[in-house]
Amino acid sequence: MEDEIKVCVAAFFRSIGKDATTTDEFVMSSSLEMKWMAPSDAKRLVSYLRENGAMEERNGFLRPTFDVYSVDLPITYKPSAELVSKLGKAPAPVAKRQEAPKEAAPKSMFETLMSVAVSNGMKPPEFVQGSNKINRKLGIDASVASLIVLRDAGVDITPYVDAVRNEILGVNPS
Repeated sequence: MEDEIKVCVAAFFRSIGKDATTTDEFVMSSSLEMKWMAPSDAKRLVSYLRENGAMEERNGFLRPTFDVYSVDLPITYKPSAELVSKLGKAPAPVAKRQEAPKEAAPKSMFETLMSVAVSNGMKPPEFVQGSNKINRKLGIDASVASLIVLRDAGVDITPYVDAVRNEILGVNPS
């Protein structure tokens, strides 16, 4: 299984042509572009790969912990049923005392921009593929690439530019 973990990480990073990615980009690329699994499973895959030491997160970016070019890859790779079964499902919540409702975790700008794309008639795979293509070609943040895709589709991106900039810079506007 350890070998497949490395193959999985190597296949992903070699296919995107970069040595670092965001969690959102990993989830969207592996689920919608590569069609490996559902986004919820892809999120669990990120956690599993990190827990098993194949990836690490530094400064908000996921990076492989080994040389991905040292791994022999099959011509076509998709995570095996065995690896997917290891991801498990999210545990059922344990009943607790009644607490005040918690605010939902804020969406990343990439998720927000995907919602904007969908509301403007774009299909999620089309949006993700366009964003990833620009991201790889220009070597820019996935959210910035998403802004370009929206702009090229005729969407007014003005309301989102500052939020993307703030997310990239780690600024929390209050």
